[in-house]
Amino acid sequence: MAVKVFEAKKFSVYVEKFTLPNGAVKETAYVSHRGSVVVAAFRAPGEILMVRQYRPIVGEWLLELPAGTIEPDEDPKVTAARELEEEVGFRAKNLEYLTSFYVSPGVTNEKMHAFLAWDLEYVGEHREDYEVMETVGMKFDEAVELAKNGKITDGKTLATLLFLHANRGRFSALLNG
Repeated sequence: MAVKVFEAKKFSVYVEKFTLPNGAVKETAYVSHRGSVVVAAFRAPGEILMVRQYRPIVGEWLLELPAGTIEPDEDPKVTAARELEEEVGFRAKNLEYLTSFYVSPGVTNEKMHAFLAWDLEYVGEHREDYEVMETVGMKFDEAVELAKNGKITDGKTLATLLFLHANRGRFSALLNG
């Protein structure tokens, strides 16, 4: 039985005993999270939109893809559209699901859903007051090089860029510009 030890707006912390496949019992604390989305948005073929965001927990400015937490009972695609508009100010005429992955399964059950967005229309940002960021447009290949060279350190961004790069043939019309 899970025991909630802390609750915040976006997550809760539980302590629970798990019986492992080998029969061992392990008590562990974990973060329970509703899930989240990340969006690879292309303003033009070959040009991806990112945000340069200050992350106070690590005390650094990080280059990231737009992302956010799924609201209760919200479809991840709706979240992706909302976050794209809030963070970089664009509405997508086309929004396609790419893949899902666990952010850090040793610590949290958070599952992130990646989307691809294109045919964008600028409508203006609606950032939260705690979101200190600026929009950065760059060539997709430049973003991949920054990832390869360790200049992008955000996990969701690395995972999504790697997924797109590995599936380059499938998305060549958007990635090559």
